Amino acid sequence: MRKEPIVLIFFLVLSAVILSGCVSVPDLAGSGQAGREVAGVSVNLIRSEPSWSFSRGCFWTVTIQVYNHGNIETRNVNVQMELVDAGTGAIRDTMQVYVGSLAAGESKMILSDLDGDCINEYTLNAYPVLL
Repeated sequence: MRKEPIVLIFFLVLSAVILSGCVSVPDLAGSGQAGREVAGVSVNLIRSEPSWSFSRGCFWTVTIQVYNHGNIETRNVNVQMELVDAGTGAIRDTMQVYVGSLAAGESKMILSDLDGDCINEYTLNAYPVLL
C-alpha cells in the first residue's frame, strides 16, 4: 500500500485544523485613538493578531499603549477594552485592565486576549478610566 496519499491527507487535515478559524482582525475604531481621552491619558492600538487554540477557539491578542501626555502624574488608571462586532455593533467581549500610575510622559504596554467568533469582523474600543 502506498503511503503518499495517507501522508498527504494527514497534512491537509492537520493544516485545516491549525489554520481554520480567525479570518478577521479587529480594527481600531476611529482615527488612531482607541477611544476617549481622559485627563491627558491616551490609548493607542499597537498590534492585534488573531489566534486559535483547541481549548479556546478563536481569540484576538491585542497590544495597546497607554500614554500620559500630560504634565502631571495620573493615578489609578484603568483601560476598558471592548471587542465590537463591526456588522451589528454588539459587544462580543470586554475587559478592564488596571494600569496603575503614569508619570508625566510615561507609557505602559498592555497585552490582552479577547474572545471572538471566527467569521465576524471586529473593531476595538479601548479608553482610559480613572478611578
